[in-house]
Amino acid sequence: MSAVGALVGLAVGAAITLIVAAVLAHRPLRLADRLRAPRVPVAERGPLDTLRQLLGSPFLRLVSRDGADLSTRLRRAGREGDADAYRLERLVWCAAGSGVGAAAGLLLGVRNGAVSGGAVTALLVVGAVGGWLAHDRSLAKATRARATRMSEQLPTVAELVAFAVAAGEGPLAALDRVAVTVRGELAGEFGLAVRRVRGGTAFPAALRDMSDAVPSLEASRFADGIAVATERGTPMAEVLRAQAADARAAGRRRLLEKAGRKEVLMLVPVVFFILPIVVVIALYPGLHGLQLTVS
Repeated sequence: MSAVGALVGLAVGAAITLIVAAVLAHRPLRLADRLRAPRVPVAERGPLDTLRQLLGSPFLRLVSRDGADLSTRLRRAGREGDADAYRLERLVWCAAGSGVGAAAGLLLGVRNGAVSGGAVTALLVVGAVGGWLAHDRSLAKATRARATRMSEQLPTVAELVAFAVAAGEGPLAALDRVAVTVRGELAGEFGLAVRRVRGGTAFPAALRDMSDAVPSLEASRFADGIAVATERGTPMAEVLRAQAADARAAGRRRLLEKAGRKEVLMLVPVVFFILPIVVVIALYPGLHGLQLTVS
């Protein structure tokens, strides 16, 4: 029972910590806090942000060691500069998984008439590992979703850039115009590349940094194509037209592949709903006639 008591104490302590964090998150900001962190709006403060401030970045890095590619993964998922928040979310997911595992162990013990500390501890560890894996999977899912959105936006963005360059604008001005007029994550990445160029980064280098950061393979190739054309002096309009045509072709291939993957699912309503109704409608007159004949 000592293990059960430790688990209960851990759950109560975590609950008290979250309650204190929520209370501190909704307290009015002091003038010193506003001057020290002017970029954090009041509406964006929450329990997780307050808990992150209470724990501190060194503690989060100590209890949640990550590989060297964490910043790259967060950048591809659109969460650049959010490493501490990601580590805190991971700890919360692990704590939630541990709570679920411990609760399952306690329920099984109560059902069997004897609570086993070893079983509860094992389920707690399994729940923590499951929370860790589920959180990592959520980041991978967000990265894939962002890559899909960028790939869908690429044909429109590529054609607009090609039209702007053909009208006489330079590549940087064309990207800036598209970033200002078009909404979407891909346009935002081009806008970030333009700001880096204006901050002193070379235009091809900024495009290559963007190519390494975006999760979409088509968008990465598009940025690399502009960078290579800029370095070699290739006519930009022709390159962009070819890139736009390739983006349109890739979009059509993506639609065909998606339709092929959904082919089996498309047969479900036909086989289980439409076909049985057709069979019933076709057989009902004959069955009704047989009943009349027998009677």
